Amino acid sequence: MNAHSLEQAPRSWALKAAGWLALLGAGAFLYVVFTATSKPPAQGYERFAEGGMERLEVLDEPPPQPPHPFTGPNGETTSLPAMRGDILVVNYWATFCAPCRVEMPTLAALQERFGDQVKVTAISIDEGTEADEARAMLEELTGGRLAFYHDISRWTHLDSRSGWLPLTIIYDRDGVELARLAGDADWSSPEAERLIQAVVSDHPPV
Repeated sequence: MNAHSLEQAPRSWALKAAGWLALLGAGAFLYVVFTATSKPPAQGYERFAEGGMERLEVLDEPPPQPPHPFTGPNGETTSLPAMRGDILVVNYWATFCAPCRVEMPTLAALQERFGDQVKVTAISIDEGTEADEARAMLEELTGGRLAFYHDISRWTHLDSRSGWLPLTIIYDRDGVELARLAGDADWSSPEAERLIQAVVSDHPPV
């Protein structure tokens, strides 16, 4: 082998090595792209977890619907089980919760959009001494479109197994939790409308 060939040999091996590295890099990139795009799409109501509903989640084992009594719009005693037969959008809120005040008008818009197809149930967990203030605030925020419910004991919220405020839980007509969203959301958004429309379609009245 002459001197020129000896000089070319390392160069040739370097080019081959660079080619293999480039090929391996391209293969790794294609693998990442393929695995990312070949993941199965979200199933069930999780598919609506985007845009205004980005924090929506479906629990694998949701807690039972809380049975505890609370006060209804006319001072009567009621409970979530007493409302079975309706699709419920239960929202826990309080006057001291700023995000609750932000989202409340959008919950009223949701109720107005779906009418008697769903029942948006806004449950205040304020102290008993704050009942009048909470009622007035709900009236102002919703233009009277949502009824006032008040749980002084806070047991319904505690039994939901979430410390968040606001917290919104969607129940089917049998009181089974379908999905929940912790934190404020835009319930007047197109994503929220699609979600609730899907729930209504999946759970028609008997």
